[in-house]
Amino acid sequence: MAINPLFMRNHPLFFVPVPVPVPVLMLMLMLMLMCSLSLEVDAAKPAKAAKAAKAGSAKAATAAKATTASATVDASKAVSAPVPAANPQAAPAVIEEIPVAADAREAYGRGQSAFKDGKALFAIRSFLEALKQDPQNIPLMSRTGCLIMDYGETSLKEGRELLTKLMISRKNSATEEELVAYARSLFMVEPFKFNDAEATLRGILKTNPRSASAYVALGDLDLFRNHFENAIENFKQAKTLNSGDKRALFGIAFGLMGLKKNPEALDALQTGLAVSPTDPWVNVRMGRGLVALGQPIAGSRHFKMAIEADPDYLPAHLAYIAQLLPNVGDMTAWRHLQVAQRLDPENPQVYYYLGIFQEMRGHVDLAVENYEVAESFGPQSVEVKLRLARIFAGIGHSFPGNVFSNEDFMAQKEYQLFYDGQRALGLLREVQALAPNHPDSAFINSTIEKLENSVSRGQENN
Repeated sequence: MAINPLFMRNHPLFFVPVPVPVPVLMLMLMLMLMCSLSLEVDAAKPAKAAKAAKAGSAKAATAAKATTASATVDASKAVSAPVPAANPQAAPAVIEEIPVAADAREAYGRGQSAFKDGKALFAIRSFLEALKQDPQNIPLMSRTGCLIMDYGETSLKEGRELLTKLMISRKNSATEEELVAYARSLFMVEPFKFNDAEATLRGILKTNPRSASAYVALGDLDLFRNHFENAIENFKQAKTLNSGDKRALFGIAFGLMGLKKNPEALDALQTGLAVSPTDPWVNVRMGRGLVALGQPIAGSRHFKMAIEADPDYLPAHLAYIAQLLPNVGDMTAWRHLQVAQRLDPENPQVYYYLGIFQEMRGHVDLAVENYEVAESFGPQSVEVKLRLARIFAGIGHSFPGNVFSNEDFMAQKEYQLFYDGQRALGLLREVQALAPNHPDSAFINSTIEKLENSVSRGQENN
């Protein structure tokens, strides 16, 4: 099954750059070179702290947040093409209390309070902590799994595991909300099970033909599969059932972008914006759409509006950071990155951006360390794997106008120090399997062939 490369190049867990004009890229590179040396002092700390957090220590996780103080981002990472639409609906006015074990009450209380305030990321983090103390709590498992698939960016693997366990427990009594969340986990988290996801959603619609959320999920699945016309039809069905469903309205817009019907896509974006012009989710989707349509300044304005509406809205910060960096000498992006790290200290995108920052300065060892952290947090981090593969293949990356770039002889020598043919080959095969239609497929295929020959000769010589 070929996965839509546009989708993959913009999903939060794939981190693939959207090409930018060379002048813009050069401005971004100049900014990197002009950054204060003070940002470089603790350059290796974030990755080390993140690895400690990954090991499971709560204190280490706090340290990761506190010490990630030298990251920056690449301006070419603006999100633009279709991504799964997280549920933009506000938390219900009345939220049912869930009985939990005594040891889980404190974490659950924090999560419940955050949930009531609409702070989904904080709620997810706290509920996951509570589940460690009360792992068999089915209602809490349900709430956490559904929340993750609706709002989470870096806990999708945990969400899939919770929902799979929930389906086994529920047998034939799972709610529609649980089934939709489970179906989403099947096509948003590796190993992908597209047919199972579709069968689950079709089953929901057979029971309830008026399920707008099932139609929206089907639309997202079709975007993932590159079936843009089918996606639009499913989003239109959802819109018919609920004319104010923001996910459906923006889904139509992104489907039209996939069909290269840009004027119609712009009209669809405006329709979505009109439903709730101050909603942070709406403004981020609007901004991403405008960036995809070649209007980055207008897109940035919507990212800023989203942050003004909710200073703790993580997707807005991450999207805005990428658009701010081309402004030479403007460190506003750095402030937004610090906020993003506070909101989600295990966010792989932070370490991906930091890796690029390090690599541009010739600190390939630190770049590798941060790329590896990003890969460990993101189950389908395609672009991270590709960047690592290029380094381990001794090829590296081109940074036009930068002092350190693989066109330079000394940079080539530096990259050669990291050559590991076996590891590069393994990473490229992973990328090939995950993204057979990747825009760099020609490079990937030819490099695999060269590495296979090189590794084979090396084994023969041994």
